[in-house]
Amino acid sequence: MAGPLVSVIIAVYNAEPFLRECLDSVLAQSIGHDRMEVIAVDDGSRDAGGAILDEYAERHPGVVRVVHQENSGGPSRPRNVGLDIARGTYVFFLDADDYLGTEALERMVAMAERNDSDVVLGKMVGVGGRSVPKSMFTVNRDRADLFKHGVYNTLSPTKLFRRELIERLGLRFPENVRSGEDQPFTARVYFNAKVISVVADYPCYYATHREGHVSATQSPIHPLERMPQTAEVMELVAGHTDPGENRDRLMLRHIRLEVLSRFNLRWAEWPPEEREAVFNAAKPLIDAWHTDWIQERLGPWDRLRAYCLRHGLLPELTDIALCPAYEAEADVTVEDGRVFAGYPHFRDGSGIPDECFELTHQVKARHWLEEATIDGPVLYMRGHAYLSVIGVDGGEVEIVLRDPKSETEHRFPVVTVDTPDLKPSRHAYPHAGFRVAIDLATAGAGRPLPRGTWNISVSIESRGLRKTVRLGPKRAPETASNVTRGQVRRGFLRDSAHLSYDGKGNLRLTIAQSATTQKAKRVARRYFSGIRRLMARSGSTVRQRSS
Repeated sequence: MAGPLVSVIIAVYNAEPFLRECLDSVLAQSIGHDRMEVIAVDDGSRDAGGAILDEYAERHPGVVRVVHQENSGGPSRPRNVGLDIARGTYVFFLDADDYLGTEALERMVAMAERNDSDVVLGKMVGVGGRSVPKSMFTVNRDRADLFKHGVYNTLSPTKLFRRELIERLGLRFPENVRSGEDQPFTARVYFNAKVISVVADYPCYYATHREGHVSATQSPIHPLERMPQTAEVMELVAGHTDPGENRDRLMLRHIRLEVLSRFNLRWAEWPPEEREAVFNAAKPLIDAWHTDWIQERLGPWDRLRAYCLRHGLLPELTDIALCPAYEAEADVTVEDGRVFAGYPHFRDGSGIPDECFELTHQVKARHWLEEATIDGPVLYMRGHAYLSVIGVDGGEVEIVLRDPKSETEHRFPVVTVDTPDLKPSRHAYPHAGFRVAIDLATAGAGRPLPRGTWNISVSIESRGLRKTVRLGPKRAPETASNVTRGQVRRGFLRDSAHLSYDGKGNLRLTIAQSATTQKAKRVARRYFSGIRRLMARSGSTVRQRSS
């Protein structure tokens, strides 16, 4: 009898409240029971989780297999036990407090079979505030590039793996660590995989945040315990890559998430000797693997932490870690078109360069179009617009009509509207609203706006910085239905004015001859043509009589 196509391995520890949802999601898989097996390893649960597993095994003989063992302190041992007895062509690791989309296994296996994939990543969805990787799930990829497609940003084992590759490499999860055990396992598979594929068009894996619950895969761990594991994985990366951008892309993930993130408020409040121990453990990793390419791609908080580690500035790093990012990035300095965060030790003689504090590249023109209509000759618009980080208070917002052919521009100041509830992130923007009424009969420097298609943008100036962005891509759903036609008088005739969106969602205004004007011109042409013909005939008659 042929073995199952896929083995689903579940490490279970004190997951009683959520275990049925997890198991039901697996047993409801569209791939069918005849093509899968479920291996659930109870890692010494103290609740009724073990009994629930036995119940499911009894109800689904030949499909659900249960192993009970003493608590091992982490997910490595139960996963390894599952691997030892797995029979599937593929294995999939599922956490006991998470669950699968109904077609997850079928879609991932189909992707693997079609492309001879060794690893298939299924789209992840966060539940209950759980953060999940997203960058690699933009489109389906038959053959993903480890360096270019963000695949390495997810090192969890919640993926479909070809079991033959795991066995050929002799891979198992390290059982001497309590957390981070998945990174060396997944990284080794990545580096040895012939093909890595991505299923992005279907939510395969639902990763949950369960308030107050600590599963076999989620437990707090001291940074000192994690640093050796991080060092091991970074050495692994170096062993499989050459110096340069590709290596830096992978190292960036570890430097940000496993090294620099440790130097937070919690670390800053530890006793001095404990802070110093973590500092000394992290510094060699920065010294070995941090590059200028990586530094340029870090945000200011991370740039500062990396600089302090590299240059042995422990007291300065402590001060910076004690300063909440939202406070530092709200208290900015703008100078000569550059923006600097107000973290401690900015230009205080400590020697930390300005570049470490710089926020300029984070300043973006943000907008939202709430309404865009034409009533008669008047174009009405309202919404909000601001520069992220520095806001718009004391600045200037203008609507810009631009003819892309002639590059002619006409600018119109807006009326500011209060937006007390506008706080999309750590910054508030209480005066970012705008409304404007543009009379198209005088919009062309006192004359009717010339015929043609005009791009509509918003230009935002604040504290010496100016950015311009097209209006339209970010808009209220009902705005599209608000697009209307109007008329602009041009002497005795009228032009039509029409709002529309291009293929990218950008708003544009078209001024053209109205149907009435075109009809009047046709009538006039016929009239004068008739006059000319009549005059021509009259002239011919006169010549005949005179002859």
